[in-house]
Amino acid sequence: MKSLLSFGCGNMAQAIIEGMYKEKSPLDYFLYTPSNTKAVSLARAVHGTHVDNLSTLPSCDFYMLSCKPQQLGDLAQKIKGKLNPNAVVISILAGTTTETIKKELSIDKVLRVMPNTPSLVGAGVNAFYFSDEVLREERDFLTKLFESFSKVFTFDKESEIDVITGFSGSGPAYIFEFSRVLIEKMISMGIDREVATEMIKWTFYGSSKLQLESSDTSEELRNKVTSKKGVTFEALEVFKNSNFEKMVDTALDAAYNRSVELSK
Repeated sequence: MKSLLSFGCGNMAQAIIEGMYKEKSPLDYFLYTPSNTKAVSLARAVHGTHVDNLSTLPSCDFYMLSCKPQQLGDLAQKIKGKLNPNAVVISILAGTTTETIKKELSIDKVLRVMPNTPSLVGAGVNAFYFSDEVLREERDFLTKLFESFSKVFTFDKESEIDVITGFSGSGPAYIFEFSRVLIEKMISMGIDREVATEMIKWTFYGSSKLQLESSDTSEELRNKVTSKKGVTFEALEVFKNSNFEKMVDTALDAAYNRSVELSK
């Protein structure tokens, strides 16, 4: 039985660990948080072990960095030299390179993961980048582990993680914001808030499900909803004339630039 210790038990770490546990992954879980509260709760949920301090740490196969990126330096000072040097460090820290993690922890094997919040419902996207030192059998084990509760995409260049962060990582926020705008507009036109909310939720869910299960491109699916000079056509014409595509392009460039900035 392999073992994993997570330094941090926030929403994303919780989603990942509970996803592993629900799929009966062959892991023993060790959980640490400075305040203990979340670690105790998550340990109870996954039949794991709460680590109450950093003075002595179990020798694990995997260590997951789940703290805030700005907390890494302080955490590294407390745990450096106490970790199994042959372990793989799994980092879900945004904007933190594998080289930074290697330097901070003196461990060469690193898996950098860019997750997204739909992992909370078992429908997440996890982007992987392995440092060269991670062995093939370790890569296969970790890929299979994450694929049990999410869709995994592995990239050969770490710079590509910066590219996709603004898409799969930030993408749910764009969808939620568009959802919010549609809901508020429906309400302003006299539709009950509860009805408007449920209708838009199901519209997004159904559209995503259709896209996943269809062989049509996004453009082809859009065209099947759109009749010339019809209701949908008029709305899409406003998007087009307002240069919606250019606005999205500019926003994604800004997200990419920020991701690169954080990685430096």
